[in-house]
Amino acid sequence: MKYLKEKFGKYFEFKNTINGTNYLLRGLVTILFAVPVGLLIGFGIVAFGADIPALGVILCLLGGLIIIPMVWFSLATTYKRINAIFPKQATLLTILTVVYSIFIEFFNPNEFDLNSTEVADPFSNPVYIVLTGISIIWSLYLLFVNSKVKKHIG
Repeated sequence: MKYLKEKFGKYFEFKNTINGTNYLLRGLVTILFAVPVGLLIGFGIVAFGADIPALGVILCLLGGLIIIPMVWFSLATTYKRINAIFPKQATLLTILTVVYSIFIEFFNPNEFDLNSTEVADPFSNPVYIVLTGISIIWSLYLLFVNSKVKKHIG
């Protein structure tokens, strides 16, 4: 366990900085976390359907447990990039970024409705379009802006 912490601990710490390229690559790694989550939860649901509820619960719980390091890694990545650009406001801007991302979902026209087979038109809610546009601009800013940091450690 100590070896893992020494080798990979820096990727999960909320300190230091990263450049835009590493920000992009770490974002892609975050997507890779979703593969085992989807597989475990999917197989868990199949196990429920096959009348093996104990296995279904175990697989779904394992999938849910992988979400924890995935979210932590994603938050640490966002913090490190914001810290490279705005070192004095990194914590506040990271929190605002997360809160804003959650806030946008309240305006998402694609509700999760098990009884409906229709998909809402994503252009049906202009507020959602504007909020999403602002989020995309912020993400692109984090990705492409040059920071004053000469050597990134994170």
